[in-house]
Amino acid sequence: MRLSKNFTLEEMVATSHRKLQDTPALEVVQNLQKLCVLVLQPLRDTIGSPVYINSGYRSKRLNARVGGVLNSRHLQGKAADIHCDNLDYAKVIFDILRQNKYVDKVIIEKKRRSVWVHVQV
Repeated sequence: MRLSKNFTLEEMVATSHRKLQDTPALEVVQNLQKLCVLVLQPLRDTIGSPVYINSGYRSKRLNARVGGVLNSRHLQGKAADIHCDNLDYAKVIFDILRQNKYVDKVIIEKKRRSVWVHVQV
């Protein structure tokens, strides 16, 4: 199911922990669509290249498994973690996202050699 021009429901719920993920409720799908239309698609249009999502919607079990906070916006379909190849690219994404009026919070996160930008509405 297409949520915006360049984002699908499948990529917004994808995980390597398939047994811990469930099918999102309609309200969550609607939230994911708003996230894609209002935040992720404009980001992609601005940078002119694909935006890769590490984590979008998470079930409660999946969120617990990956160490997410109990009130994570991922649980509601109101957050995404955007893969970044390096810290400089993450800073560019961060600067673009913090100018979006629909963004509630944007954070650059790092773990070992991985870098991503967390964005939530």
